[in-house]
Amino acid sequence: MLFSNPTAAQTEAELHQLHQVADQGFKRTVIQLPSSRYNREELLNLFRITDTKPIAFRAPRELTLGKAKNFNEEAWSYWFHTVASLYPDDAGHFICHGSAVTLGELFEFLDQRPRNFNALHDYKTQYVETVIDQLKRLEAIARPLGIRLLLENAPMGAPAYFEPGKGRICPALRTPRHLLRVTEATETRICFDAAHARITSNVFTYMHRSRSLFAAATEKEILNATRDWPQFYQQIKEQTAMVRLSYAVSWGDTPQSLHIPFPETAYPELLEFAETLNPRIPVVLPSTTEKNLREMMKTFVN
Repeated sequence: MLFSNPTAAQTEAELHQLHQVADQGFKRTVIQLPSSRYNREELLNLFRITDTKPIAFRAPRELTLGKAKNFNEEAWSYWFHTVASLYPDDAGHFICHGSAVTLGELFEFLDQRPRNFNALHDYKTQYVETVIDQLKRLEAIARPLGIRLLLENAPMGAPAYFEPGKGRICPALRTPRHLLRVTEATETRICFDAAHARITSNVFTYMHRSRSLFAAATEKEILNATRDWPQFYQQIKEQTAMVRLSYAVSWGDTPQSLHIPFPETAYPELLEFAETLNPRIPVVLPSTTEKNLREMMKTFVN
């Protein structure tokens, strides 16, 4: 067996999907919270009916960190109080993620500082410091409820990045440097997303040879990028409390290219990663489809 870690499946807060992961033998789940507000009883019924238990909840997709004007503390507090008593243990994890921004917003920031050659770096620093401030506020709410916050490493951009009108980039949290800055300044740990790390490592490695602003990357970001996703993990290993394990290709901005099963050609990467992974760290498999989940389960027996 390649991994001996405790495992869970990530799924939407939806009865059919929870039945699917339960039918595959998963009792532990990571729940992607919906945009609409569920109450405690609605979520509890999902777990009772499917005989599953949540080890973590992921913040709703629109509830993000990094942009001050979008920070809705009341919404965060609502979800913390709603899920606090649903964890099977005394404490559970809540996964946070950063905001994607439009390229227009980023270039507007740069245009306002035409003589500042460090403007893009300054934008990223400001973004990360905002994430830190917001996490500290959230920790003050979550801590008394027994909830531990995790921050996931970001992909390159939002879904359908190259489609007209969809160009939203993740400006930071894509490399170990920013993630380590956050964990040094807060009590928040990391949820390592292998697929996201594979994308960012590949893109920045390519950009060592081809400088371009299409990825909104600074020189420092490019030069300090990891060569691959196992090396990415090595640099944040001590701050990681959960791993979301799956594969990605290209930019990873479509359902067919992100959080997909590992092909056999990628097994050497998996072996390298497995040798360094703490066996006590929970490993989460994204259940994008029932077929994909079955394929991902093979990861643990090959």
